This record gives sequence, structure tokens and C-alpha cells, in this order.
Amino acid sequence: MPPFQIDEMNGDGLSASHVASGDTALEALQKITGKAISTRALQPHWFRVVDEREGSVFEYSVCENLISRR
Repeated sequence: MPPFQIDEMNGDGLSASHVASGDTALEALQKITGKAISTRALQPHWFRVVDEREGSVFEYSVCENLISRR
């Protein structure tokens, strides 16, 4: 399994950097977060995953369960 560079982002700022292996970028990211992942970076806290072999960059965010408060 190839390694992927995973950058944890808050807005446009880098907050942490990781390396994880997986068959895909999504699988590598799930090893770091242990949570369900959205294939779109829609949250202020998101992840940039770089596949250096292919020269591809992916953006993901953690799926958030929104609870309505009344």
C-alpha cells in the first residue's frame, strides 16, 4: 500500500501533518481519523490528501452529525 501525505487544515491554515498508507487516499485518511469521511471539504476543519505517485490532491472533511436544538 502506498503512503499518502495527509494535511489537517483549519480554514487555509495547516494544523497537523500525517503520513498513512492505504489502497486509496480515502482509506489512508480513514486510518488517521477513524471516522466517516465526506468526499467534499465542506467544513472549516478539513483534510488535504496528496498522492505523490500520481501527482493527485484530494480534499475531504469528516462527516458531522448535526443536531437540532430547540
